Amino acid sequence: GVAMVVGASPRSARVRSSLTPQTTMATPVAAVAAQLEKFKAAFAREDLEACVKLLAELKMGMLSFGSLPPAAPSAPSSSQQQELLLAREILEYGTLVSIKTVDIPAFERHIAQLKVYYADCGSLPASERQYPILGLNLLRLLAQNRIAEFHTELELLPVELQLSNEFIKFPAQLEQHIMEGSYNRVLSAKQSGAYAKEGLYFMDLLVDTVRDEIAECSEKAYHSVSAAELQTMLMISSEQELREFADQRDWRVANGLVTFGGQDDKPLALPASQLIHESLAYAKELERIV
Repeated sequence: GVAMVVGASPRSARVRSSLTPQTTMATPVAAVAAQLEKFKAAFAREDLEACVKLLAELKMGMLSFGSLPPAAPSAPSSSQQQELLLAREILEYGTLVSIKTVDIPAFERHIAQLKVYYADCGSLPASERQYPILGLNLLRLLAQNRIAEFHTELELLPVELQLSNEFIKFPAQLEQHIMEGSYNRVLSAKQSGAYAKEGLYFMDLLVDTVRDEIAECSEKAYHSVSAAELQTMLMISSEQELREFADQRDWRVANGLVTFGGQDDKPLALPASQLIHESLAYAKELERIV
């Protein structure tokens, strides 16, 4: 009986030995997949503190994956594809959490990593989040007034996609509205656009960017402008908000007029709205050409 037990031991060891690599290989993927489900639950209930913590743990888990870019195989096995899909999904959620926590440098880092998956991992099934996320990145560049980079990113996408995909078409149309000076359309797009939720921060930033450009053009062109007209041009909803904006730029508001400081010799040859529209369109066109 003792001999039988002793004799069985090497065989058991061999069986365990043959199973160990497979178990070890599967464990990191399974553990990360389980952690991702916890993250999704926190994301759904908008528990951002838990999301940030779980996202950091997920990224640590990704370090155990052996098939991620730049070492991604051109024809991944089933287990390698699972690693790639998990990593891509984690990074996609990372971009969304970065927006919700207003961590724009983190958003940029996630985008840079994701673009490798979208461009170089063609064997993976398409992600339904790809174009919403790439559209958010276009919206960010537009909001940050990085027009040259905006056009570079846009030109990397097929023309038919620019015209048909709502997530790509939306920022492209916004840029066109700004070029044309149709700022009322920018404001209405903020309220009813494809990114009414995820892109709200970038839309707010875009409105601020456009507002600052209008303000700068107004200061350079005029000594004073009708308060009501300037309020409309700046897309400001109330007189009180206009006064607060004026205070930030050392403007004076009195008797229905907004007076800009130190601009006594500026001409008043054209209506304010016409000159502002034309100046902005001209500046944007120059920037595009350069």
